[in-house]
Amino acid sequence: MKRIIIKYASMGVIAIAVVAVIIWGVSRPPAIECVTLKESVIENTFNEVGEVIPLIEFDLFTKIGGKLLNVGVTEGSSVKKGDVLFVLDGSDLKSEEENILAQMSIVDSQMNSQMTAWEMQRSSLESERSSIQITIQQTIIEEKKLSENLEAAKMLYENGASAAQDLNNARIAYELAVKNRESLNAQLKNLSTQMSEVNAQIKALEAGRNAERTAGENPNHELLAQKAALETKLESLRDHQKELTVVAAADGRVRDLIIKEGQIVPPGSKLCSIYQPDKYRVDCHVLVENTEGIGIGDGVEITLRLRDEDKKFAGTIMQIAHDAVERVSKVGLSEKRIKVEISENGAWENLGPYWPVEVCFITAKSKNCLVVPKTAVFEEAANIWKIWAVRDGKIVGVSVEKGIQTPSQVEIKGDVAHGELIVKNAKAKDISEGKSVRAIY
Repeated sequence: MKRIIIKYASMGVIAIAVVAVIIWGVSRPPAIECVTLKESVIENTFNEVGEVIPLIEFDLFTKIGGKLLNVGVTEGSSVKKGDVLFVLDGSDLKSEEENILAQMSIVDSQMNSQMTAWEMQRSSLESERSSIQITIQQTIIEEKKLSENLEAAKMLYENGASAAQDLNNARIAYELAVKNRESLNAQLKNLSTQMSEVNAQIKALEAGRNAERTAGENPNHELLAQKAALETKLESLRDHQKELTVVAAADGRVRDLIIKEGQIVPPGSKLCSIYQPDKYRVDCHVLVENTEGIGIGDGVEITLRLRDEDKKFAGTIMQIAHDAVERVSKVGLSEKRIKVEISENGAWENLGPYWPVEVCFITAKSKNCLVVPKTAVFEEAANIWKIWAVRDGKIVGVSVEKGIQTPSQVEIKGDVAHGELIVKNAKAKDISEGKSVRAIY
């Protein structure tokens, strides 16, 4: 009997407990998910695809055409200023050089022969001039003697000691001597002129042979003109021979190597590019409507997407173009975009030329502000925004103003404070002003 009483007593206690739990559950305020207001930082951003551009890069081209005998670099090779990178076949130029030198040798031989002829002529003229000078000296002596004889004949004739015929003969002899001297002087002058001309030719030939002439010293001698033309041709040829070897103009790394050893290349062909690694900028083309809010000096975040991890770099906007350019998007749409150049802010390591990166631009930023999920804000009327706050366990509607917005968050300003509980979803069921609720997180 005692056991029966205990059994029913236990069942009664359990029943009372169940009823109490049911009553408590019915009377307990409903739970609602809330967030705690905290001071935070919010940014308005947009992303664009950028491209890593070397700050220093130059292309190497051939100045002359020919066959590539040697390619001394590979893609990605590091080079120093002055390193020989490419060598072109110069056999044709060498043959042409030998031909020009042979022609110059012939011209030199002709000039030597001409020089010998002029020197022989000058020697002959000098010999003839010496002979005439001796004859002139003898003629002067004879002329003086005949002048004295003429004076003596005049005195004898005047004194009646000689006939008129004797005086006339003395006069004729003297006049013949004078004419002979004058004729010899004329011959001497003519020889001097000829010798001057010969000496000028010899001097011009010597200048041409010794490569010492100037533009004004060439007397249009055919041999000199030939030698001058050959020398100009040889100088030009040797300049071309120097161009057979292509060297690095600066330290750097090889990129875009587009030729192979043994390939025939025409003049002006691109061989490769050389850039200086670890010195880059990033170029972006931003939609015109997105340029409002960005400016020179603004910071950006650059992200390099890799398979295992993303690498982030800091950058600074250094230039924004004035004119928009038309570019086609990935989906084929024509868009007006403005070029933005970004410089490094800190070390940019492990980047390569023309790699694609993602650039995050910040158009607005607010610090120490109150931020809630976008779902916590609702529009009570046109442009009148409110949130539901939980104060003393009851829901209270609070008017707010919206500040900076992101896809998931919004800055709010109004009669709210740090640490307050805000309903996370303003459109949750059974929310009304003054309703008792139990906040959960």
